[in-house]
Amino acid sequence: MNMVWDRHVSNRIREIGYDVKTRTMAIVFADKTTNFHAPVPYPLYASIFHATFPERLYRQAIEGQVPLVSRS
Repeated sequence: MNMVWDRHVSNRIREIGYDVKTRTMAIVFADKTTNFHAPVPYPLYASIFHATFPERLYRQAIEGQVPLVSRS
């Protein structure tokens, strides 16, 4: 996986990453747990990264709707 990472997204989300090839999005939370979701379209990843409230958009659009590939 070749991820592109954006850091310091919000208080709860420390980092958000995206792999264009596999359409996998990684979310690193403040407690250092990482969730990998796939498939995530690039526009959805970009909207979460640029959102004023990324945690809310993550809960509404990704959590429970896009399959969780792995958690670490």
